[in-house]
Amino acid sequence: MIKDPHEANETATPSDFEVARLRVALPEYFDKDGGFMFDRLQEALRSGEVNLTREGYQLKFLGKSYAKYLTSTKTETVVVPDLEHNTDAANEKSENLYIVGDNLDALKHLLGSYGGQVKCIYIDPPYNTGSDGFVYVDDFGFTAKQLVEKIGLGEDEAKRIIDLQGKSSHSAWLTFMYPRLELAKLLLADDGVIFISIDDNEHSNLKALCDEVFGEQNAVGSLIWKSKSGGANDSGQVAVDHEYVVAYARNPEAAVLGLDPLATATTSYNRSDENGRYSLERLDKQNLTYSRSMDYVLVGPDGEEYHLGHKDAESPNAIWRWSKDTIAERASELVFENGHVYTKNYEKDAGVPRSLLVDERFGRSRTGSTDMGSLFNGKTFFKNPKPVKLISHLIRVSTRVDSLVLDFFAGSSTTAEAVMAVNAEDGGSRRSILVQLHEPVDPSSNRYSKAAYAAGYKFIDEIGRARVARAATRIQTKTNATIDYGFRLFRLEQPSETTLDELQSFEPAANDALFAGDFVSKFDSNGTPGAVVALSTWLLQDGFGLTPDVQKVQLDQYELPLCGDSGYVIRPGMTSDDLVALVTKLETGDLDLNRLVVFGYSMTFSAMHELKQNLKSLKSGRTVSIIERF
Repeated sequence: MIKDPHEANETATPSDFEVARLRVALPEYFDKDGGFMFDRLQEALRSGEVNLTREGYQLKFLGKSYAKYLTSTKTETVVVPDLEHNTDAANEKSENLYIVGDNLDALKHLLGSYGGQVKCIYIDPPYNTGSDGFVYVDDFGFTAKQLVEKIGLGEDEAKRIIDLQGKSSHSAWLTFMYPRLELAKLLLADDGVIFISIDDNEHSNLKALCDEVFGEQNAVGSLIWKSKSGGANDSGQVAVDHEYVVAYARNPEAAVLGLDPLATATTSYNRSDENGRYSLERLDKQNLTYSRSMDYVLVGPDGEEYHLGHKDAESPNAIWRWSKDTIAERASELVFENGHVYTKNYEKDAGVPRSLLVDERFGRSRTGSTDMGSLFNGKTFFKNPKPVKLISHLIRVSTRVDSLVLDFFAGSSTTAEAVMAVNAEDGGSRRSILVQLHEPVDPSSNRYSKAAYAAGYKFIDEIGRARVARAATRIQTKTNATIDYGFRLFRLEQPSETTLDELQSFEPAANDALFAGDFVSKFDSNGTPGAVVALSTWLLQDGFGLTPDVQKVQLDQYELPLCGDSGYVIRPGMTSDDLVALVTKLETGDLDLNRLVVFGYSMTFSAMHELKQNLKSLKSGRTVSIIERF
C-alpha cells in the first residue's frame, strides 16, 4: 500500500510516464525485457511514408525535467473515507466526490478508476499575478546531488531547480502545472474537454504548455470572458476587463462541444411559415473550387430559368450550394425573389458556442461574489470566485446529462454548485469530483480570509464543502428537482516516516510467529479503521472507484470483503479453517473470484504459502491469482 509505491519511486525516472504510455499504445515495439525497439518503429514509419521531421519547437523551462519526474512517480498517500459524513442519509448514496488533499496525489489515485471517463474538466488554477499568493509548494525532498543522480542534471541546474521552491516565477508556475495537466489529460474521455481559467500573466505560457501536453491540433480555442463591467487600469496602459478560458480536447476528431441552448441569434429571422421563423440565404455562391456538377440551370415554379453568374465565363467560379438531388428533396425550402434563388434558414433552438463570453448571462467577477455571499449571509470568503453562470455555460456546451465533471482546484466549489444547477434544469445525472488542498485560512492575507476565519473556517476545504451543502439546500428548495444533492468525502493522508520505516523493515519470513494486526491499525485515521483505508485505496487503484458496491462473505471466522471479481485479505487473522472455507466456496461455485489481493503484513509466511498451495490445486481447474501488496 505504501512500501510498494515508495520503492517504485526510488528507481523512477523522468521518462517513465511516457514509456508507460508507449507500452500501452505500441506493445509490439517492446522486447521481452522491456526495451523499446526504436529502429523497428522507424522502419514501420518509413514504410508507411510518414514524414520524420526534426523541425518545430518545444517548450523549455527550468524545472521541466523535475516536472516530468513528478509525473512518473507514484503517490505515497492513502485514501481515507470520512465514515461519519459518508453514512449521512444525504450522502451515503451520492455519486459526487469531494477529495481533500494535494491534487497531484489525487489525480494519480483517480487514474486507477476514472481514466478516460471525464467529459469535462474545469480548473481555476493560481494566476501567478504576484499578489494571488502563488508560490511553488511541491515538496522536493531531494538534495542537489540526489537530483543529479535521479534526473541526470548538472549540479548547477539541480541547485537552481531546488531554489524554485517558495518562488513565484514563470518557471515555478510551469513546473507546478506541467505534471497536473499531463495526468488530467489521461482522465479525459475520448470526447472530453478541459477548460482552464487564466489571465494575461500566464496566458501565453499556458497556451504553450497545453500545446505540448494536449497537442496543438487539439486546441479548441481561447474563450474571452468579460470579468468586469468596467475595467481597472491594471496594466498601466489599458483598462483590462477580461480573462481567458483556454480549452483543449483529448481527441480533435471527437464532437467535443455541443450547441449552446441559450445562444442569442445574430441573424434576423424576419419571416415565418408553418415550420417557424426563418431568414433568407442566397443559394448561389462564389467558390474557389469550381464543381461542374453544382453548376446547372435551375427552373423556378413559374418556368423561369435561373443561371449562375460567373465573373469570367472562361474561368467559372460560381456554384449552387445544393445539388440537384437536394433541390428535388427540399423544394419547399426554396424562395424565388427579385431574380435570385434563396433557401430558408430556420431559427434554431440553440447555437454554436461563441468565443466571446461578454453577455451578462456568463456572469462577472462580482456575480461570483454575489453567488457566494447569498449562501453565507452576505459574506464572501474568496476574492473573485468564478460565477455559477460561467461554469454552468461550460458544462451545458460540453457535457451530456450523465457526464462526469472534474475540478481539481476546487476553491470555492462553484463547479459543484454549477453541476447541481444544470442537473436541476434538465433533470440530468451529471456527477462531480472536486479536489481541494487542506490549506489553512490565513486571516492576515486579505479581508476575505479574515472574514472566513472569523466565521469559524480554518481551512479552505471547509468553506468549499459548506458551500456545496448550502447550495444543494437552496437548489432543492427552489426547484424541487430530483437530483443528487450530496457528496462523499475522502481525505488523502501521508503515513508517517516511522510507519514507513517499520513497514520497510518487516520481513514475513523472519516473523512467522507474528501476526501484524498493528500494521493495519497504523493506518487508522480519525475514526476510520486502517482496514477500511486500505480497502478504499486499493478499490480505487483497481478500477472500482470511490463509490463501489462492496459485499462481504463469511468464511469460517474471517469476513472477506468482495468487489467485482476480487477479494481483499487486509485484516489479519485468516486461519487454516478460513482457507478451507474459501476453497470450498470456490469449488462449489458459491464464490466467484478471479483475484485475491492480500496485504502482505497480515499473513505469516507459512499462512501465505498454504494459501498459494490451496488456490493452485483447485479441483475445478479454475485459476485465482494472488496479488501481494505491501
